[in-house]
Amino acid sequence: MDNVLRRDFKVSTVDGVNIAIREVRPAAPPASARTPIVLLHGTRIPGASEYDLPVPNGSFAADLARRGHVCFIPDARGYGGSDRPEAMSRPPEESRPLARSIEITRDVDAAVDALRAATGAERVALMGWGVGATILVMYASLWPEKVSHIILYNAIYGGGTEFPRYRNATLEDPDRPGRFNVARYGGYAYNKLDMLLHKWDESIPIDDKDAWRDPAVAKAFEQALIDGDPTSRTRDPVTFRSPNGMLEDSFYIGRGQKLVHACQVQCRVLIIRPELDYFSRPEDVAALKEDLVNAEEVQVWEPANTTHYLILDRPERGRTAALDTVSGFIG
Repeated sequence: MDNVLRRDFKVSTVDGVNIAIREVRPAAPPASARTPIVLLHGTRIPGASEYDLPVPNGSFAADLARRGHVCFIPDARGYGGSDRPEAMSRPPEESRPLARSIEITRDVDAAVDALRAATGAERVALMGWGVGATILVMYASLWPEKVSHIILYNAIYGGGTEFPRYRNATLEDPDRPGRFNVARYGGYAYNKLDMLLHKWDESIPIDDKDAWRDPAVAKAFEQALIDGDPTSRTRDPVTFRSPNGMLEDSFYIGRGQKLVHACQVQCRVLIIRPELDYFSRPEDVAALKEDLVNAEEVQVWEPANTTHYLILDRPERGRTAALDTVSGFIG
């Protein structure tokens, strides 16, 4: 029998958006209180697909809960079970990129306040993946009194002007160099199921991908993408929708523009960059370290021979070490 409890519910943001939250908590309270944590997803996919897959070693949240941490996993506006902007019911070209990072700080705040109320904690920890990590730098700057720790996992920050993934890419407007290609991308995207799995495969440095990543985790990941969009099965082939706001933000950050300055962060900070990550750059880590001048503490963990999907890879490929590191850091 699993010693973890789950609950799905919604909270309302200050601007009236209903945000879906997956709660994952220990079935029995730990002997001593552990820090509760909000787990924020990245650019294209909802929270459960990254943090709570229903297979062994597929739920980082469940394993944190088994160590005594209450976890809240929100879906940002436009993702998963949360409200989608009305524009997502119209063709993408009829709107600008939806759900920008600064807007999503409102969704994080609703989740943080719900977690504080549920646990009685004055301050909570937060972990963000990719652009989700950048959003946490914004959030911790806006509400330092609510945040004890932030974990920046695969973060991009604006540490360099050259982003290998964006070189010669279609993200740039050909008629206005240096600007995001709004005309091509519009408000949201239709994503193929194999898009992220292909990137995952490319990042694994051995031919036998199953030796590095459990096939059951990969299958559950794909299913979570389907389940995260109620319209996914209405299209052939199946695709899932995601707002393009974080994608536009990643474009500008990748070109060296800091959408927030980390000198405003006051809490404890852990930066995690797997050695083989294709998204976060060493320059981003260096810039964060340079700018986090007012943080209570800054730790950097760059585990060797690990991928962007470290927390979903097999335990011996760095996942267990990630659990130990994150749980040990937030206490």
